[in-house]
Amino acid sequence: MTDNELLEQLFRPAREMQIADNGFSEKVMKGLPQGRDVKRLSRLWTIFCVVVAIVLFVLLGAWDTVIMGLLTWLSTLPNQHHLLMLTLTAGVLALLAVSEVVYRELHRERFSVL
Repeated sequence: MTDNELLEQLFRPAREMQIADNGFSEKVMKGLPQGRDVKRLSRLWTIFCVVVAIVLFVLLGAWDTVIMGLLTWLSTLPNQHHLLMLTLTAGVLALLAVSEVVYRELHRERFSVL
């Protein structure tokens, strides 16, 4: 038996259970925002946060810190071959994880229990 089947078996009684609430649950569900509105607000909020982060990055002069960090890293690179390999490996793994999440999001393969 797979994990999903075990979870399905565990939660089946709870899903089939009916609780009398005089239509309260239905009223709450109708009051929730619909899919398109939520997606649009989510995208607008994400764009707003990214723009604010970029503006703060530029206004606070973070470029100097980034450039100095890169120059320091490049100047000590010949002495840090193992650190470079570790960094590249971690970067590749992170890229693979992000690409998997983006792939699942684009194909609407969401993780679900029930």
